Amino acid sequence: MKTVWITGASSGIGEALARLMAREGWRVYVSARRKERLEAMAAEGIGDIRPMPLDVTDGAAMQQAVAEMLAENGRLDQVVLNAGVFWPQTAAGFKAEDVHRMFAVNVGGVAEGLEAVLPSMIEAGQGKICLLGSVAGYRGLPTSPAYCGTKAAIIAMAESLKPELDPTGVVLQVACPGFVRSEATSINRFPMPFLMESEDAAAALYRGLTRHDRFEITFPKVFAVILKTMMSLPYWLFFMLMRPLVPKD
Repeated sequence: MKTVWITGASSGIGEALARLMAREGWRVYVSARRKERLEAMAAEGIGDIRPMPLDVTDGAAMQQAVAEMLAENGRLDQVVLNAGVFWPQTAAGFKAEDVHRMFAVNVGGVAEGLEAVLPSMIEAGQGKICLLGSVAGYRGLPTSPAYCGTKAAIIAMAESLKPELDPTGVVLQVACPGFVRSEATSINRFPMPFLMESEDAAAALYRGLTRHDRFEITFPKVFAVILKTMMSLPYWLFFMLMRPLVPKD
C-alpha cells in the first residue's frame, strides 16, 4: 500500500485530497491543528486515514510525526505540504504581525516539513514531495501582500531545491492552484474568476501528483495562463490592471 502525508488536511484542498487518495487505496496520514476534524474524517470509514494532529510550525512535532510514519511503513511515497493561512490586508490596516504569522505557517511550516522528510527520502533515493504554492505567487495582488509573498517564497524554494534533488531520485513538485472555494477564500470581498470547488481542485492536484513528475502543477489552466502572461507585463500596465481590484471602502 502506498503512503501519503498531507498537512493542512482539516479543510479545503487538503481535506478533499485526503478523501480522494483514501478512496484510491492510499494509506493517508492527515495533519492539522484541528484534531476533531481529522478524527471525524477517519471515522467515516472511506479508507485508511490516520490522523496525526500537530502544528506545522512546531519542528519537533513534525520530526516526531515523520519518525512515527517511517516506523510504521518504512517509507513515505508522497508528501503534500499544504498547510497555509490567508486573510486580506490593506495598506491602511497593514500590520507586520500579520505578515509574520502568515510567513510562519505558509513558509515556515513547509520548511519544517522539508527538514523532516528530506533526509530519509534522499537516503532511500525515492519519494515525491509537493509544496502548495499558488498563482498568487506569480505577482503581487491587491489585498494580499503577505499571502502573495509567502507563495512566491514557496515557488522560489522549490525552484532552488529541485536541481539538487533531481539526481537523488526524490521528485519535487510545486502546485499553483487558482481560487478554490474554502474557509480561507470565503472572506474575499471581490469576484474570484474561475473559482473551483475543493473536490475539483483536489482531483486536478491528484492527477498532477500521480500521472507525471513535471515540476509545476497548475489549475485551472486558463487562469494560470492568464496570470503567467501578466508576469511579463511592464509595471505601468500591470498596476493599471490591478487598480480596479483595490477595495473601495
